[in-house]
Amino acid sequence: MILKDEKVYLRKDLVEENFPLLLRWFGDLEVMKYVGWVKKGLALKNVEELKSFIIELEDGIIFGIYTIDNKFIGYASLAYFKQPAECEFAIFILDKDFWGKGFGLEISRLVLKYAFEDLAMEKVVLSTSEFHQGAIRLYEKIGFRKSKIISNDRTIFHNGKWVLSGTLEMEIKKAEFEVA
Repeated sequence: MILKDEKVYLRKDLVEENFPLLLRWFGDLEVMKYVGWVKKGLALKNVEELKSFIIELEDGIIFGIYTIDNKFIGYASLAYFKQPAECEFAIFILDKDFWGKGFGLEISRLVLKYAFEDLAMEKVVLSTSEFHQGAIRLYEKIGFRKSKIISNDRTIFHNGKWVLSGTLEMEIKKAEFEVA
């Protein structure tokens, strides 16, 4: 399955040649600094450990993210499906060359459209560090709204040091996305 827009396309599942790049990116503190499982990602030693970790982490649908000229730049997922019609969204643009250039907005819209139209989800949720302001701005632009903050529940690397961060939970309902 391929979801496509102007800058990117998303292909269901990761392919074998993605894993060495993923392993390198998971070991890059700048890339992973706001992720709640950053220390686990940094500790991965080889592709087999990475594959097991991703299977455990992303219990759902994974999309490899590619530029229109076929460069792999990260992945997105829909996971933790619940009734009635709810799932969790995650996006990881891991190639720093593609940060801040509108790729996140395009990818997020593709995945949410798929969740609401093809999977008939009524609500999509996500979580991020309260310090990850770029991600929060992106999610709000798409139409997500803050639903809950869990205080000091993750360790992240912020401003050059390990700190406790809260987790910001956000959600968007199908009707909110349609008007976004």
